[in-house]
Amino acid sequence: MYREAARFYDVIHDGRGRDADAEAGLVIGEIRRRCPAAATLLDVGCGTGAHLPRLATDFEVAGVDLSSQMLEVAAARAPGVSLQEGDFRTFDVGRTFDAVVCLFSGIGYLTEEEGLQQAVANMARHVAPGGVLLIEGWVEPEYWLGSTVNAESARRGDVAVARAVRSSRDGAHCEIHMRYVAATTTGLITIDEQHRMRLSDPAEFALAFERAHLTFERLPHMLHPGRAVYVGTEI
Repeated sequence: MYREAARFYDVIHDGRGRDADAEAGLVIGEIRRRCPAAATLLDVGCGTGAHLPRLATDFEVAGVDLSSQMLEVAAARAPGVSLQEGDFRTFDVGRTFDAVVCLFSGIGYLTEEEGLQQAVANMARHVAPGGVLLIEGWVEPEYWLGSTVNAESARRGDVAVARAVRSSRDGAHCEIHMRYVAATTTGLITIDEQHRMRLSDPAEFALAFERAHLTFERLPHMLHPGRAVYVGTEI
C-alpha cells in the first residue's frame, strides 16, 4: 500500500482541509492531562509524518511505519526525527516513551482481532511507567455509511491529483478501492490501490487494552467523525 501513491498522499489529504497541526495539538492536550511531565513520544504508523513537526515542538519524537516510501516523505518533512521501518505487531525501537500514539486510523489495517491485540501489546511494551497509549481507530461499525463512491482533487505546486474511491463492507471488514491520477510537468501517472481494513469495535479495543494491562477510555469523534480515540495508562 502507498508504494507508488506515497508522494501524492498529502496533496489529497491537505486539499481536503486536513489540519495535522491542530490534530496533533489535541493529542498533546490529552497526553498532558494524563502525564503532564511527558517528554518523549513515539508515533506508530507515522506515515508521511504530517503530525511530527507539531509533536516535535513538545516532545523528543520518533516514528515507525511499515512503508519505506511513506517514511521517505516523513524524513524530508521532519529532518532529525528518528524514523524506523516496522510492523505494528513486531517493531522494536529498543526503548520506552512517555507517550505512544497511533493516529489517522492506521490501526485499521490490522484485519484480524488477534493482530490488534498483538499490536496493542507491542505498543504498550514501548510505554514508560506512568506513560500514555493513544490510538485513533478506524470507523466504528455503527458509523459505517454503507457502500459509497467519492471523488476529490487537489493541487500543490506543479502537481495536480484526482482520486476516485469506492468502498464496501463485508462483515467486520471494509474494502476500499482507489484510483489516483496525477498530472505533473512530465506527464500523467495512474495508480490503483486496494485497501482492506477492519472496522473498529470498541469492545475489541477494550479487551486488547485490558490484556496489555492498561486502563481504557473511549473518546468519540475527537479527531475525525465516526472514529474514536482509545486511551490507556498502566493499571
